[in-house]
Amino acid sequence: MSGSTVRSVVVGVDASTHAGEALDWAADEAALRGSPLRIAHAWTPAPHRVPGKDGVEGATSMIQAAEELLARAGVRVKERHSGLQVDFEVLPEEAVPGLIRLAQDADLLVVGSRGLSRFSSILIGSVSQSLVAHAPCPVVVFRGAPDAIGPAAAAVVEPGDGVTVPGPGAVVLGAAPGEVAGPVEFAFAEADRRGVSLLAVHTWMYPVSYSGFMVMPPDDSDQRNGEEARDLLEVLATARKEYPQVKVFTEVGMNEPATTLVRLSAGAGLVVLGANRHRNRFALPIGSVAQQVLHYAHAPVAVVPHGHR
Repeated sequence: MSGSTVRSVVVGVDASTHAGEALDWAADEAALRGSPLRIAHAWTPAPHRVPGKDGVEGATSMIQAAEELLARAGVRVKERHSGLQVDFEVLPEEAVPGLIRLAQDADLLVVGSRGLSRFSSILIGSVSQSLVAHAPCPVVVFRGAPDAIGPAAAAVVEPGDGVTVPGPGAVVLGAAPGEVAGPVEFAFAEADRRGVSLLAVHTWMYPVSYSGFMVMPPDDSDQRNGEEARDLLEVLATARKEYPQVKVFTEVGMNEPATTLVRLSAGAGLVVLGANRHRNRFALPIGSVAQQVLHYAHAPVAVVPHGHR
């Protein structure tokens, strides 16, 4: 292990295809940031194993297999970025607490959308969901290579320059009403280091009395769009000053937020959301919008804790 004090990019790996692709993405991100990459793998003995000689030998074999997996991951990274500092961590605990522990000193935590599981049809794994809900740093859930067609095909407004479009590979920011600074600053920083534009998206909905019927008719949608657009520009104002070189586009309109973000994620380089975490007993831990985007987005999704700076 290195004694470097530079905050690292941590990536959790297993033997799944998604984990290998997430590893490549994390290595690219670490290289962009000039940060060390820490590759971690969790192993735990089978819960039914009886302690004894066979148990000790089994644990030793599992540790050896974990070390070999990490060694192969290191070779893969070095072939991609020969000068990147790479550290390794065999986690002696379950994946979620182990990765959260490493995330305490990390700038970013990266995982695949799902790992090795007999429930392979599940779109996002329980480990990914738990990390998004509890990790202290931004978490990127890698959902495969971005689709080729996306934000470049969407007509959006660039303030002061009429209607235009962002280029492919843009960072897409889902901005909630009064969005806090952390996710906004993260999105701008990512767009800046990648040299791409930023597409900030904000949607709104009228209240509904029951499915398909609105309490208020949408006659004043133009006025509402104007109000919401002004609010969005206010949310972006501080980061725009800090990153004046980032070209910013906005999309504001009446629609379900998750539907819009999933549509615009195709062709995006990264989708960024705030971690609107809930501790209510009956609530989803990270909010329904984030849940849906994590399940269906066509690009990697970064979920940023509201307190992150």
